[in-house]
Amino acid sequence: MAELLLRVENLDRVYGSGDTATHALKGVSFDLAEGEFASIIGQSGSGKSTLLNMLGLLDTPTSGTITYHGQNVSALSKPELAKLRNSLVGFVFQFHHLLPEFSVLENVLMPALIGGKPMPEATKLAEETLGLLGLEGLEGKGANELSGGQKQRVAIARALMNRPALLLADEPTGNLDTSNTDQVYKLFRKVSAETGTSFLIVTHDRNVAQQTDRIFEVLDGKLVQDIRNDYAGASR
Repeated sequence: MAELLLRVENLDRVYGSGDTATHALKGVSFDLAEGEFASIIGQSGSGKSTLLNMLGLLDTPTSGTITYHGQNVSALSKPELAKLRNSLVGFVFQFHHLLPEFSVLENVLMPALIGGKPMPEATKLAEETLGLLGLEGLEGKGANELSGGQKQRVAIARALMNRPALLLADEPTGNLDTSNTDQVYKLFRKVSAETGTSFLIVTHDRNVAQQTDRIFEVLDGKLVQDIRNDYAGASR
C-alpha cells in the first residue's frame, strides 16, 4: 500500500476582511498517497487555483493544516517553505514560462542549480529528464525555437528536475491543440509510473479530469466530490 504523501485538514482561506472579505476555501479536507494520479476540477472562481497555491506552498491558509510526509508545514518559516517547495513540489502552468534567452538545457537545469546541486550532476540529471520526455537532441536549442508542444514538454522536464514527490499542473494543456494535449497526458502517465511522482492536475474540463484516477471537485470553495475513477486506471 502506498504511503501517505499529503494530508489536508479543514483548510480555509479568506482574503480581505469585514464586508469585503472573500472566502476562497471553506473547510477542505483530503489525503493523497504517493504516486496518485489525480485532478482538481471546478469552474472559474470555484477555489481550485487557490487550493493549488496552498498545496504548492505559494500561499498560506487562514486556518487548517497541510501536512507533507507527516510534517505540518504551517509551522515553517518562509526560507524553510521555499527550501521544501524546491525539493518537494514541481509546477507546470498553462503557459510554459521558459526563459527565451536561454537554451533548453539551461532552462531545465535551473531548479537543480537553485537547490545547490553541482553542475556536472545537474547536467546529467537534466539530460536524463529530457530523454524521459522524448526531447533528446534539443538541449542546445533556444527555448524560442521550439514548437508549442515542445515548450510545454520542456516546462514539464524543468518541473521534474528535482524529482519532486508531487507535480502540480494548473490547466497545463489549456494553450495546446488536441494532439499535443493527448501527448502531454500520456507523458504525465509515463512519468508518474516511472518515477512514482504524484500528480494533481487543475482543470475546468471534465474530459481532461476523466483521464485521471481520482477527481476532486471544488465548488464555491468547498470540496464537494472525491471520486475514484476506476475507468481511467483500467485504460492506462
